[in-house]
This record gives sequence, C-alpha cells and structure tokens, in this order.
Amino acid sequence: MTTQIHKCFIASPGDTIKEREICTKIINEINRSIGQSYNFRVDTLKWEENTRPSIGEYSQKIISQQIGNEYDIFIGIMYKKFGTKTKSADSGTEEEFNNAFDKYKNSEDVEIMFYFNDEPTKLSQIDTDQYEKVKLFKRKIAELGVYYWNYDGFENFEENLRNHLYDYFLNKYNNTSNSSHTENLKDSIRKILSNRLNESLSAFSDQPLVWTEPILSHTNDISENPNENFERRIEIEDFINNIESTIIKAPPQFGLTCLSHYLIKQAWEKDKLWTYINFNESKEHNVHKKAIQNIRSLGLEDRKIDCIILDSWNIFEKSAFKILRNLSTEYPDIPIIVMETIDDSKFKNKIDNENVGREFKTAHLLALPRTQIRKVVSDYNKSKGIGEEDIVLNKVISDLECLNIHRTPMNCLTLLKVSEKYFDESPVNRTQMLEMVLFVLFNMVGIPKYKTKPDLKDTEYVLGHFCEELIRDDKYEFTREYFLAKLKEYCSNNLLDLEVEIVFDVLINNNILIKRDVNYLFRSSFWIYYFAAKRMHTDKDFSDYIFNSGKYVTFPEIIEFYTGIDRNRDDALIKLLADLKETCDSVNKKVGIPDNVNPLLHAKWHPDEEQIEKMEEEVNNTLQSSNLPDNVKDQVADKNYNQIRPYDQSIQNIFKEYSLYTLMQQIKATSRALRNSDYISPNLKIEALREIQRSCEQVSKVLFALSPVLALKGRAAFGGIGFIVSDDFGSTFKDRLNMILQVNPTNVVGFFKEDIYSSKMGPLLFEEFKNEKNGLKKHFLALLILFEKPRNWKNEIEDYIVSLHKNSFFLYDTINNLKAKYRYGFLKQEDIGASKYLIKMGIAKNHFGDKKPGLHKIQQINNKVIPKREK
Repeated sequence: MTTQIHKCFIASPGDTIKEREICTKIINEINRSIGQSYNFRVDTLKWEENTRPSIGEYSQKIISQQIGNEYDIFIGIMYKKFGTKTKSADSGTEEEFNNAFDKYKNSEDVEIMFYFNDEPTKLSQIDTDQYEKVKLFKRKIAELGVYYWNYDGFENFEENLRNHLYDYFLNKYNNTSNSSHTENLKDSIRKILSNRLNESLSAFSDQPLVWTEPILSHTNDISENPNENFERRIEIEDFINNIESTIIKAPPQFGLTCLSHYLIKQAWEKDKLWTYINFNESKEHNVHKKAIQNIRSLGLEDRKIDCIILDSWNIFEKSAFKILRNLSTEYPDIPIIVMETIDDSKFKNKIDNENVGREFKTAHLLALPRTQIRKVVSDYNKSKGIGEEDIVLNKVISDLECLNIHRTPMNCLTLLKVSEKYFDESPVNRTQMLEMVLFVLFNMVGIPKYKTKPDLKDTEYVLGHFCEELIRDDKYEFTREYFLAKLKEYCSNNLLDLEVEIVFDVLINNNILIKRDVNYLFRSSFWIYYFAAKRMHTDKDFSDYIFNSGKYVTFPEIIEFYTGIDRNRDDALIKLLADLKETCDSVNKKVGIPDNVNPLLHAKWHPDEEQIEKMEEEVNNTLQSSNLPDNVKDQVADKNYNQIRPYDQSIQNIFKEYSLYTLMQQIKATSRALRNSDYISPNLKIEALREIQRSCEQVSKVLFALSPVLALKGRAAFGGIGFIVSDDFGSTFKDRLNMILQVNPTNVVGFFKEDIYSSKMGPLLFEEFKNEKNGLKKHFLALLILFEKPRNWKNEIEDYIVSLHKNSFFLYDTINNLKAKYRYGFLKQEDIGASKYLIKMGIAKNHFGDKKPGLHKIQQINNKVIPKREK
C-alpha cells in the first residue's frame, strides 16, 4: 500500500525557535502513532532545514522558491517580533502567509493554522514597533477570515498544537476510512498513548526506554525493607478495574507522570477511556475543558470518559484546591486520580477532603526494591552494554546509598547514564560522583539548542558562593529572583559570562532545586555541601570558618566533599583529629565510664546463666558508678515502674548534655576525611584511624551503660539517631539485655562503616589490625574488614580466628557475622568460597580446640552449618 505524504510548512520570526522544535517533535510523534495506523507520513518544511545558499532577486523569494508550493498544512507562529521587511511584504513570515493564503483562495487543499503567543513579558524586552506590527497582522488575518489561536508560553503551545494536529488527521482519515475504521482508530489511539508513555519515560537523549512495575501502596507506613512494600503493593490491574477517586502521593522524580500515562494506556487496553490533565498547564476557569480537548484530540469526542488523571498537583500552589474543586464539580460521577507532588518531609500529611469537593482515597508511590532496580539495570544494560549485570546493579545500588537518594527509576537512569561514560566497579568518592552527575545534567539534558550550555566549572563556582551565604546565614529557602540576582552579582564581580537563568532551569528540571510554598530550596542537602566544599577549596576564609565554627559537625558531608576534590587535604584531617580528641576526652571525663569496661569479656561462645549475670552485674555497676543522670539510673533500678515522661526525651538530654551527638558527628566527619585522603602522609592516616577507633570505643562504652534502659524500654532516640530493640530480642529483660550487649560491636561498626570505608582502605586497615592490642577495638576492625571485604580480606580474618580462644565471644560473633553476610550479602564467587571456609574453620576450632584446625578437621564439619544463600 502506498504511503500518503503530507507536507507541513512552518513559518515564524526568530523569537519562536522553541515552538519550531515543538512542531517537529509533535509531527514525529504523529508519524510514529496514527501515521503508521493510517499509512501516512508528515514531512516538515523549514527554511533552516530545506534551503541552501543561492542567489536571486531577494533572500525571502529564494527561500520560498526552494521550499516550493507543494504543502498541504501551513503553521504560522508569532510572539513579540514581526520580522524584517521584504520586497513584497512587511516581513518574511507575512510573505509566507500570503503565499499560503493565495493557495487557499485558488481552492487548493491547504490547512492554515496560525498561533500567537500571549505569554506576559517585561516591557523592557519588547520592541514596540515590532510588536505593533504583530498586532496589526493579527487583525489583518482575522479580517481575511482566518481563525487564529492564542497560547500562553511554549508548553501551552505544545499541548494545543498536539490536540489540533491529531484532531485534523483523525478527522481526515476517519471520514475516508472503510469498514475497518473502528479497529484502525483503536490501534492508532493505542500508539498515541504508547508514544506519550515513551515520551514521559525519556529523560536523556539516546536513552533506552525502561518501564518497571510501580510500587503503589494504600498505607503510608513505609517499611525499612523495600521488599515488604513490593509484596503488599496495589496491583495495577485491580486498581484500574475497581477505580475510585484517589490521591497518589510521591516526592519529585518518583515517576508520577510516567505512572499517569501508563495507567491511561493500560485502561485503554481494557476498553476504558481515561484522560490526562496537566495541573501546571491548567487554569481555574478552564480546567474542565481540558478533559474534553484531550478526548477530542483522539477523535473520541462522543465517547464517555471513565476516569480523569490530574497530574503534577501541588497543594502549595494557590490554585490547587480551586482547580480540583472545579474538576470535581464539573464531573461529579467520574473518578479522578490526583498525582500529588509532595515534599519528602510532608510524605505523611493528610488532605482535608472537604477542600476538594469529594472523598478521595490515598495511595503512595514508593521507592523500588532491588528486584525492580535489577529490571531497570537489565533493560538499560542490554542496550548500552555497560558491564556484567550483577556488577552494574551493585554499583547503581551502592551509588544510590552513597548519595542517600531515593531508589527511583529516574535516579537509577541518571546513574546509568553516568556509567555509560564513567563506569568503575570500585566505589568512587562522592565528590567525583556528583561531578559526573552534574556533567550529565548540564551537557545532555533539557538545554535548548538555541541556548548556551553553562560552563560547569563556572556554575560550580557561583553556586559555591551562593551556598556559602546560605550556610553563613543559616537560611536555606530563597526566591527565584534572589537566586538569579545573587548569581548575576557573583558573575559580574568575577567577570564571568554565565546564563544564570539556564542554570536555574537545569537545577529545577532535575529537581536539584524544588519549590516549597512560594520559595525554592535544594531538595537534598548534600548539594549545598558539595557546592560549599568547592567554595572552601578556592576560599581560605570560608574554609577556616567551617572548621573554626564547628559547622562541619552539623553536616560532615561538607568535609567529605572538600577532601574528595584532590584527596590531599591534610589541613582538614589535622584540624578534625584535634577536635575529635578533645571531644572524646570530654565525653569520657563527663560520662565517667572506666576505660577497662568491656562486659563481653565475660561472654563465651554460648554464655551460660552465670556468665550472663556477670555481664549484667558489670553493666549495672558501670551505670551506677558513671556520671549519667540519676533519672536514667532510676529507670533501670525500678524496672517495674511505668515512666510518665517519655524515655526518648531523657536520652536526648543525655546526649546533648554530654556531647555524644557531637562526638558521633565528628567520627563521621573525620572518617570521611580519612577515606578521601589517599595522598596524605601514612603516619597521619594511622593516627586518624586510631583516634576514630578510640572514639568508637567510647560510643560503645556508653551504649553498654545504657543497655539496661534499652532492654527495659525497647527504644531510644537522640538528635536524629535512634536505637530500636526488635521483637526477636527475647521476651524477658534478661534475654533482651544479653542480646543487646552481644550486638554492641556490630551496631557500633554499623554506625560508621559507610563513613570510613572505601576499597582503597585495605592496606591501612590491615596494618592497624595487626598492631591493635585492645580486644574490643581489634574486633571493631575485624567486623569492618569482614563486612566490606577489601582485597585479601580472607587472610586477615583467618589469622584473627587463629588468634582467638576457642570459646571466645569474639570468635562466636565473627562466625555469626560471616554467616549473616554469606546468607544475605551479594558476594563475588571467590568471597562465597572464602566465607564457607572461614565459617567451617571457626566452628572446627570451637569443636576440636585446635588453634588452627587443619583441612581434615575442617572437612569433618557438616555442611549444614553453612546457611542457605538468599538471592
């Protein structure tokens, strides 16, 4: 069958470049959807694409001659500029319109569609002579009988042009179709909806389109284990079949828009007509018309609407409730799904249904479990061939955790895009990671071709200035006007040429900046610390301020980013080390726990009743002899008394009074500085690691002292850090106390392992591991090595097992942690074998009593001691 060719001529002055790009985008979309269904194609005609240099009477006539008269659609666009006068008209665009109108008068088949941008602009940006000519031209074509269209900005233009062109072609081919019209129409709509979904899924150029099952939940009780959320998710099919008015909440970039188009497409497959409305493109007075316009664009004007989706709804926009009320009033019997974009901190806020005119159920779009991330990685990797799937998956998950960002498809795609150019299996420091993310965002995403891409180094420089002011003033919200004015000021003072409006747009489009109420702020605080760290690197005054004011204690990330720039910041480590020593000494003196406290010395492989009582006795003696407040001691002494005042508050007071929160934050800051300081002197590295170890021991001792309170009350929270005793810690006070004491080393190492470890830390850890004499601190290092598995870790843990007594608690704890990591960890093949060997070796040592069991005795240990691995 011959494909019908339609040609579309696009005419406009030079201030409508974005609209011209939109024309091409929509025409390509039509070709991929209804064009395939009805076997036609639309070709665009533009002077910038369909003409060549030549000579003639005048330039506009050359353009008109080369483009020719063979087109059946004319799209004209104007905003503030009218254009340059030609020999036969007041502008090139007017001459092109005149040619099209002559075709119409000669009864040729031509569709003329003219659009005028009514978007407000500053008077200073208007050439009044040009704008007056635009207004005169608008009156002229109206008098000629042309029904033109006003639009409000290029986003509104895209929405209207899409509706108009789809309406034109569907009417054209519906009227001439045969008996297969209904099936063709259904198929063409399927392709339109698929294309809209694909458009929403496309975040980067040349990106594989990836869809993964969304995690929808009716509860806002978010489990720490994402797999639990996946298992109790709302099934999409059930949701569509039993649709009720629902508000679906999620923070930015969780994929609400993608979910909207997916639901509409899936509903169409079930012969249900759902329609889409973008809140950001709607007005109070006309929102009800949007639903009809979208249905008309599909050629289904007479079809009943089964559901309306209102996307990008934000409770903090002034018109939010009015728009939703108007929609509810106009369509009282049609279910409405509201996609509500929320702030992370307001995830659990409820909406008063009275404000929106009907009852809404509430659902939440949640982050992805590992199984769903695997699908994103697998689909992307098949197209781009980044590396072996499990390695790429582990890298993406590790990077998500390092950046402390949500497990969303968008964040996964960003990291995968980074990996296309910079894939490194080993962990990198977060400074480099953020540099690569910014490179992707500022070089590949959403910057119009007609705009100058901001220089990334210039951008980081001026944002460093800006974030310095935020930190010094301790104010983190700002208006768009303030942001732009400040950046322009920095550029002017430093003689930099930077389009700061584009910088703002990139940050907004990628949700680095978000809007809250009427102000803006950085969505993730680490962006402030990253840009501020860049500022510290170039400005000693600001660097001294961060260190001397102690501000880094509040946000240790700034030290991590600062040391990660060149990995040679011994100035930072020397200052942090001095502060950490001072705080650790202060805490030790004020809390008053003796240096030799270690209840685990009384524990054995399987502690009996007598050993447990000895542990409890030492803990109680430690608590009563310490300088901790009397109210904490009383809570333990009077175990059956129900405290009226919440226990959490007591813990908060303790930690505030005794600077333990400061100590823990300084451990994090010093650990991150050490992790990123590859090129400082070895002696300074060793000194820093030892002081971190001493400070960790101090935290451990305080937790030993507080263990009875945790066993009694079940939870404790202080300054953003919390302990929770889980249900499987035993039913009695004695059982819980025993378990809490035993997991003390694992918990303490768990607090700080992400701060201190990188794959390059192996030699330093091994050196200190060999030299450490203190049993508790040596066990801390053993657990860190066991958890993170640097190269040659097996030899170090094997030597450690050999050094321990056969009934030692530390041997018992080492084997248990090996089992846990073997069962639940994602291990390389060689690490699986090493873990099996070490587990059986440790058990053989306990069973036979040999200092270092030989292979023949290890082989006698039943393979049943090796737990089943959880995939």
